[in-house]
Amino acid sequence: MKKFALIALSLLTLSSQPSFAGSKTLVEYGVVQNSQIITTQTHSRPLRTIAAGAAGAAIGNQFGGGSGKTIMTATGAVAGVEASRHRQSQQQNPQQVNLQIKTNGGQIIQVVQDYNGSTTFKPGDKVRIMTSGSNTTVDKSV
Repeated sequence: MKKFALIALSLLTLSSQPSFAGSKTLVEYGVVQNSQIITTQTHSRPLRTIAAGAAGAAIGNQFGGGSGKTIMTATGAVAGVEASRHRQSQQQNPQQVNLQIKTNGGQIIQVVQDYNGSTTFKPGDKVRIMTSGSNTTVDKSV
């Protein structure tokens, strides 16, 4: 019985599919034909702006008396709204770079990837194109 189990286990091991340790990355080289930075618009946050205006009004309401109190409340509301708008405009909008590349094999490909600001691409730049699965990234070749 032990011999039969050992033979069955050996046959099962030999007939199973081999396992792979990693994935394959295809590397190509090419030349940038066109490069364009794309800035994605961030959405304004009207509830945040309203809340900042209300907070400013509440703080402004603590000062002054009579018509001065009304003026300080309005001034606080406007200051809160403007502070919120300023902060929202200062937040970084996500950017991507759209690259049109002619590969050394003669194909024209287009790649859109995140733009980090440190690597700029110009027409004529030699680049390395790395594709792993459905992910493609481009960097300057050396």
